[in-house]
Amino acid sequence: MIEVPRHVAETQRRRTPSERAAERSRRLATETVLLDITKTFAISFVPDLFAALERKPAYLEVAWELFKDEVDLEALDARTKHIVALAISTNRSGTYLIDVFPQTFSLSPVGSRRCEIILSMIGMFQTFSGYLSDMAAFHTPTTTRAGIVPRRTPRILRRPQ
Repeated sequence: MIEVPRHVAETQRRRTPSERAAERSRRLATETVLLDITKTFAISFVPDLFAALERKPAYLEVAWELFKDEVDLEALDARTKHIVALAISTNRSGTYLIDVFPQTFSLSPVGSRRCEIILSMIGMFQTFSGYLSDMAAFHTPTTTRAGIVPRRTPRILRRPQ
């Protein structure tokens, strides 16, 4: 039998039913978008550009819809969609393949104009993801018997110090 660490079990017990429902809702939203990505590209994996956004379901959904529209995925044949999926995947060093081989993707059926769009979208997503990860919830300290514990204050964001 696998033992659940105490801090994980306590965290799960402290969640209210509404918090658990919200977590299930976020997980379902993420799974729905990831399934749409794999179906659209007709592949068995999620390209790294979108896999990196898995923990931000609202941002993932908006990013996917924007990407589909800007790249005009609906107008592409299956082979070209596979090439686009490959382009937005990364190599072992974490660099997108379209950055590593820009000339190759420009000469492919994807075309140079669509490659420019993909590169600009990657840059935009990376910049915005960096901005989101730079934001943190504001914590106010609370004194307990165990000492000072940070307490999360909802809906207040600040840049970490």
